[in-house]
Amino acid sequence: MIYTFCLAVCMVAFRIIFSYRTYNKEILRAYKTNGRPFVVVANHLSMIDPIFIVMAYGWGPKFSIMGKAELFRVPLFAWFFRQIGVFPVERGTGDTAALDKAIEDGKKGTGILIFPEGTRGTGDKMLRMKSGAFMVAAATGADIIPVRLIYPTSTRKLKFFAPVIVKVGQPLLAEELNMVEGGKRALRAAKTKTQEVLDNLLAEYNEMVGYVPPVEIEQAKPETEAKAEKENEDN
Repeated sequence: MIYTFCLAVCMVAFRIIFSYRTYNKEILRAYKTNGRPFVVVANHLSMIDPIFIVMAYGWGPKFSIMGKAELFRVPLFAWFFRQIGVFPVERGTGDTAALDKAIEDGKKGTGILIFPEGTRGTGDKMLRMKSGAFMVAAATGADIIPVRLIYPTSTRKLKFFAPVIVKVGQPLLAEELNMVEGGKRALRAAKTKTQEVLDNLLAEYNEMVGYVPPVEIEQAKPETEAKAEKENEDN
């Protein structure tokens, strides 16, 4: 009851506060009825990213959402996030309890939402993805659903009354990823493939609206890093 009320309020309020738009949400919503376990893997730009994805999913079973423990320091925030399915993870500590919680929920048929960067990024370039989301998918035999959040403002940050784009990609099916039997190599391959899909979702949107990202100037790398890269190339 409380979850339904919170979601209803968000669906109304956030469509007033933001210019909210989704693409391919039917891919995500198909998992309400197809019986397949799934892990949603998305980039992370703001504290309220989970709500935008839950809105795209719409009415139905509650997600299980991995969120940083700092969100639970303020009692009111902690109450709200628990109502929409968020559970805490202590970042940088190898929090196996949070991972076990996600796996347990996934095996029960609950959809899992994880932001694999582990913290909020800035702009369009994603941070390096951690392995937790893929470990959960491997342990539960889940499909991975890539979701790209895009805030097409001048700073590429979330702003009131500005556009919010939720772009859902085609699912990466468990049987194709073969992470259950493929071990670490299959997990790394799944991570690489997911990153490619997330990058392509952004590129497709930019092409559609005619946005040309600014050219990033690569900074000179330390001598030790450059040497290590050369050795890798030689090998």
